[in-house]
Amino acid sequence: SGRALQMNWSVFEPLPIIEKVLQAQGSYTDKHQFTLESPGALSTVLGDADKFDQILTNLLSNAVKYSPLGGEIVVRAASDDNVLRVSVRDNGIGIPADKRERIFEKFERVDDRDTRSTGGTGIGLYLVKHLVERHEGHIELESEPGRGSTFSFEIPLRPAQAVREMRQIQDR
Repeated sequence: SGRALQMNWSVFEPLPIIEKVLQAQGSYTDKHQFTLESPGALSTVLGDADKFDQILTNLLSNAVKYSPLGGEIVVRAASDDNVLRVSVRDNGIGIPADKRERIFEKFERVDDRDTRSTGGTGIGLYLVKHLVERHEGHIELESEPGRGSTFSFEIPLRPAQAVREMRQIQDR
């Protein structure tokens, strides 16, 4: 119905959320090693902390799911004056080139012998893309079959819509 996708804007620290999601995902697997790379302090974000958590949870859950033999999953986070950049890299099965264009579409899944047993509805990456875009950001994918995937997203530290809505609340 869209109500769950309404934004609840607030200023939040991204690093504690990233660490919490890494810890939670790490508790579901003993085959994977999680690494966080964050050169320097991260700026605060005016965004929806719960939606940010959901983005990371979906990306890390997929990294675990599509790296069935385990391996390293690296989350890299950095910010500058305007943007927070986050990437999730795995060394899993990867995504074929002909599937990359549609991977963010609703109910889209890579359907081959390597993925049939993993389950899922094909809604996770669609939701991730939508939530990143609700933060006025964008998401990209780099992948090589048999070598893994990297999902990278950028969100502005102060999305224009969030600033407008926060001002309206303050002006009341």
